[in-house]
Amino acid sequence: MNIEQIKKNKDGLDILGDIYRYSASGNLQIAPEDEALFRWYGIYTQRPAEDGMFMVRIRVPGGDLSPKQVRVVADLATEHGRDLVDITVRQNFQLHWVRVDSLADILDRLREVGLSTTEACGDCVRNILNCPVSGVDADELYDTTALIREVNDLFEGNREFSNLPRKFKIAITGCPVHCVYPEINDIGIFAVRTENGQAAFRARIGGGLSTTPRFSKDLGVLIEPSDVVELCATIAAVFRDEGNRENRKKARLKFLVEQWEIPRFRDEIESRLGRKLKRAPDPDAAPVVERDRAHLGVNRQAVPGLSYVGLSVLGGRTSGTALRQLADLATEYGSGRIRTTNTQNIILLDVPDANLTHLERELDRTGFDYRPGWSKKAIIACSGIQFCKLALAETKNRAAELNSILEQSGGMPDAVRISVTGCPNSCGQHHICDVGLEGSTTTIDGAKRETFQVFLGGGVGVHETFGRRIGLRIPSENLGESLARLFSKYKEERRATETFQEFCLRQSNQELSEALTGISIPTQSELVCDAASASV
Repeated sequence: MNIEQIKKNKDGLDILGDIYRYSASGNLQIAPEDEALFRWYGIYTQRPAEDGMFMVRIRVPGGDLSPKQVRVVADLATEHGRDLVDITVRQNFQLHWVRVDSLADILDRLREVGLSTTEACGDCVRNILNCPVSGVDADELYDTTALIREVNDLFEGNREFSNLPRKFKIAITGCPVHCVYPEINDIGIFAVRTENGQAAFRARIGGGLSTTPRFSKDLGVLIEPSDVVELCATIAAVFRDEGNRENRKKARLKFLVEQWEIPRFRDEIESRLGRKLKRAPDPDAAPVVERDRAHLGVNRQAVPGLSYVGLSVLGGRTSGTALRQLADLATEYGSGRIRTTNTQNIILLDVPDANLTHLERELDRTGFDYRPGWSKKAIIACSGIQFCKLALAETKNRAAELNSILEQSGGMPDAVRISVTGCPNSCGQHHICDVGLEGSTTTIDGAKRETFQVFLGGGVGVHETFGRRIGLRIPSENLGESLARLFSKYKEERRATETFQEFCLRQSNQELSEALTGISIPTQSELVCDAASASV
């Protein structure tokens, strides 16, 4: 089944009527070409496929939500999804265990409160990321909230961009710590302070992870806020017209940028715009030093007397019941505004000083964690084998088990990031984490076991580096104690203010493997000597 031929025969946006038809009939005999296009409305079949259940992804531009919207998502999860909700690394909500006859009700009720699943999946522009404290953070360079709405309104449901070669991801932020990770998006636009003290934007293009990770490259230009929407549209149009439609493994924008290089790509953008873009004083923007990009805990807002409260949601796994409680707390103690984050967490905005103590007491009582330990802050996790048909390993439960062990192993002097990812596709972003755990299966003592390949030293910012595969697979049940040993070695051997990433970068694969396993591993030369001795 060739997806390009399917898209040529029928635009993904035209599948909506069929979704309602299937839902009304309760018919699980969905034509394969229709099922492929269901993704344009955020609908995937989930594992196990024979059960006829679906995952439904809800688009949440910039993670920006009202209490009413959160309550509707909560109700839909309770009624149609066994009360389960996941928060993704693109600020979406995901429902699981959804039956085909529930789809119409879900789509209708989301639309009534201004939410949608439109193009939450598919070969189109996915949910657009924003800093989750945009408009309230005391340190932000520019409030991009309105820009996110404008860019989303341009792309969502727009047939000019509903048939791209592959998925297309955009992140826009005025956050000084670049919390939306512009380094790994197809378009990453971030605010900078110019020489005259004003805010402008720089753009990076061609980032992406999956099995062939690439960091985005700086366009080398300065753009005004008024130019952001047009620039995003132009880059997407270049991708639409010039991207690879013959080989889906080479169809992402990152491959076109790699093939053309920045000067040619910039020339094409300027040709389509009909004007030159202002060149930045340096070809690459200065990297961000800050490593903690999560916005968790109680933090002062720009407006005196108000705070936002970032809540840690381990692996993004929560429930409709919990979301309903949070909507109530946000309304009673804050303005009601709620944001999801790309680190799979939730933030309550605009809490007056007079309400902070009361809110903290209620959060403690109801089990919401606004003071997470270092390991809970560190861990993200993809959907994993429970629902994802591509995954090789369980992730959400592994993340919980890992956190339980690590939080007892003592604190860390550095803000690390740990990813538990179910397969090589990197939905859990394991390539850019200090510790990336990639699910796999390994035959041990004649039996297939769930294991995780280990990647170490990944990160963005000053040391923009993909994690190094160290050649070790750890059985799932040993993950916690293995990482505890590695972190203990880091704390014992750390040099001055050395970060964990820097520590890993100066260690050999053998040294890191020995730290994880607690076993001395012979070097290649020792193995050769042993073999020679044995032959004598």
